[in-house]
Order: sequence, then structure tokens, then C-alpha cells
Amino acid sequence: MNMNKASYYLGMTFAFVECVCNDAKEIALTHPLSENEFSELKELNEKIIHENQLHVYWDTTYEHHIGVIYKYNESLQKYIELRQNFNIIDHFEAFKSLLGYDIVYQMNGYTKINTTVVQSEDWLFNKQKN
Repeated sequence: MNMNKASYYLGMTFAFVECVCNDAKEIALTHPLSENEFSELKELNEKIIHENQLHVYWDTTYEHHIGVIYKYNESLQKYIELRQNFNIIDHFEAFKSLLGYDIVYQMNGYTKINTTVVQSEDWLFNKQKN
């Protein structure tokens, strides 16, 4: 993996850590990582997360590892309960509230600004079901 891509992924983790740390989001997700990316970046992701007194739970979907960043055990339990019935990629709507995206939609109603959550990774759209 090139340094720019690794820096970008770790920068995303740091930004979401700040959100969870300050209770702006109940949980956040790391960038989905392939097996190779995971072996290279797992330790660095965990360092960023743990240095901020947060926790990470590693989940796997469509052969990609996703770190669930959380502050409170109750938040992780909510994720695990949802995950028993839903895949975060196929059923993103079920996780929106836990990820804090419901706040964005509430604000859209107040401000009348039309925004959407965009999942930009190609692998989300071209996923291969196992």
C-alpha cells in the first residue's frame, strides 16, 4: 500500500476518533481494509484509538475488516445486536442512528439543506456475496 493511501485511511480513523471521543458519534467505523491493508494498518489504527482512551472491535464483511470505534460498552453491544440481523453494507439504514447520521437528517429538516450520506468505495457497490 502506498503511503498516501495509508495516511488517508489513518487520517479518517483519527477524525472519527475525535467524533467519538467528544460524543458527537456513538460509534464510528474505520475505513474498510482488505486483508493486506489490515495487516499493515491494524496496529496503527489501534494506537490512534487507544491513545484517545477509546476501544475498537474488529468486524469482517465481504472480506474487508472494519473497526468499530466506541467509547461505551453499551454502544458496542448495540452494534453487535444489530449485526446479528444485518450487514452494515447491505443494511446501512439500520445503523444510521448508532453512527450518528440521524442527527444530519434531523438538521436537514431544520436547515432545509439537502445532503446525503455517500458511500464512495467501489467495493461497496461491486461487492461479491459469499
